[in-house]
Amino acid sequence: MEIKLERKFLHSDCTEGNLYIDNKWFCHVIEDKVRAKAGLWKRALKVYAETAIPYGRYPVMATWSNRFQRQLTGIFNVPDFEGIRIHNGTTAKSSAGCLIVSYHTGALPHSVTADKGAMNDICDLVSQAQKTEKVWITIV
Repeated sequence: MEIKLERKFLHSDCTEGNLYIDNKWFCHVIEDKVRAKAGLWKRALKVYAETAIPYGRYPVMATWSNRFQRQLTGIFNVPDFEGIRIHNGTTAKSSAGCLIVSYHTGALPHSVTADKGAMNDICDLVSQAQKTEKVWITIV
């Protein structure tokens, strides 16, 4: 399974984009601020809980999250990041480097609705896919 995060709007405090699964639109994404152009990531750029993960391609798996006490989609082998999950929320403040997903944009600028549907659906899709194939996310 191939997941793609297409970053569309890079703001001073957050990033908005769209998530695609096997080239089909899946949901909206809000994440922290992008601090490096593609290929220019340096550890010194990271600000804890305020930095989007670097551009690139990473393995994805549905695994148990001790923090959320449930199965969630995780993004792994991200340089200088740990515990990256795809979960619900409303703004980049809901994230600590994670991807905040929702089927609906929020009423406020740079926000989405606190929609558990997208979070649960991607976790279910990844959980099923990882039984027979590797799952990847590419961030562009």
